[in-house]
Amino acid sequence: MSLQKYGYDVITAGNGMEGVNRAFRDAPDIVVSDVMMPELNGYQVCRLLKNNKETSDIPIILLTSMDQPQDRFWGIRAGADKYIIKNSDFSILKETINLLLKNSKTSSLKKKNLLDNHGAADWESIKSSLNQLLDRLLFESTLSNEVGRLANFIHDRNKLLSEASLLVNSLIDYSSLCLCLFDVNRTKLYVELKQPMSDKDVNEMKSHTLLDINDKQKTVEAEIHFFNNSCAIDNSISDKITARLSAPLNIHNENIGNISLYTTKSQAFDKESENIIRLLAIDFSMVFKLMLLYDETRHLSITDGLTKLYNNRYFKDIFEMEFERAKRFKKNLSMILLDIDHFKSINDTYGHLQGDSVLKEVGYILKHGVRKVDFVARYGGEEFAVLAIDTDIDNTGTLAEKIRKQIEFHSFKAEKDPLKVTVSLGVASISEDVSNYLDLIKRADDSLYKAKEGGRNRVCIFR
Repeated sequence: MSLQKYGYDVITAGNGMEGVNRAFRDAPDIVVSDVMMPELNGYQVCRLLKNNKETSDIPIILLTSMDQPQDRFWGIRAGADKYIIKNSDFSILKETINLLLKNSKTSSLKKKNLLDNHGAADWESIKSSLNQLLDRLLFESTLSNEVGRLANFIHDRNKLLSEASLLVNSLIDYSSLCLCLFDVNRTKLYVELKQPMSDKDVNEMKSHTLLDINDKQKTVEAEIHFFNNSCAIDNSISDKITARLSAPLNIHNENIGNISLYTTKSQAFDKESENIIRLLAIDFSMVFKLMLLYDETRHLSITDGLTKLYNNRYFKDIFEMEFERAKRFKKNLSMILLDIDHFKSINDTYGHLQGDSVLKEVGYILKHGVRKVDFVARYGGEEFAVLAIDTDIDNTGTLAEKIRKQIEFHSFKAEKDPLKVTVSLGVASISEDVSNYLDLIKRADDSLYKAKEGGRNRVCIFR
């Protein structure tokens, strides 16, 4: 062989099986292999050697006349360090060998262990290794396909997470699961209890999960959400968490969270479970990222960028649905339309940045001044809307007056002295003579107009 002319000690093999045999027996510094060979082809040789921990660091060059893009693709995916076409200049092969030998990670101790532990590998052992490899690759491929199927549910978070937990449950025996995801505005922990556990155990799970997060800002307001099928909290339970299994959810260089499994059994998780959760985390990362991107895109499409409240279009969509529900089930439904008094003069006197600051603070007061079931939106410009679910006209009027006072006595941030701001509010409620949600908006708007005409900083109710 030409390589001998350049001072290399060359060991030859007549086919793929013999090549693998010699690799185990002689522990070479580098392997140069053709692709098309009897017994085992070059791709299989790569797979066998790269998937054995004692030969995985041996550099492999596939030297072949197969020059199609898909041939190179499969060669590199099979584990080849370099793929060289035979009709290339021989100097390229020589340079590649020297470069790979220079950067080789194979230690002398590893080579000694390989020689001591294996010696020559017979066909039965090679066939057994190949079968094990094929079984593992089939398992990993099946696992990836199962996780990939979850991408059908990226628009339905509850369904996706439920299906993901079912998949984990079918593979690993655990007592509880904690999935941490960095959502649009905050970190969310999704907890599944397969058996009743105490508050202390849940807090321990939360603490362990958040300790794995390097960005401490993401741990400040972590929310816990329980899976729909989760067992209840029971503080009388004495079972303690005995082991934890965790894997990060990484995609490229971005960490989007982590997944952790816990057990209360005396026997800790085995190596196979560790391998499975690692594989699942790799595949889950892409699906969960798609889900987060979908939710973020949807959130941006329905949210006002300045105040972070819902926008006008989404408000009307929700209003129409709630109106039809209230009409059908004969429920109360009321609306508050609010306008900041003399807002133009704030912009003219203090500048638009100050005006934006006032809008954001009013939005914050509204969002935190109503119930979670109510719906708050920036209606347009300096106007805001509140949809009071299952609330009659009198109670909505009381809510509007509370909001008016909160804003009137609030000190709005400014460069110098705090600003004082007032608002006018119009209130309207569903009734038999209101045929659609647009009529209700008009009534609230008419009431708002009366409040402004009546001197501003007041509530007017349509009766």
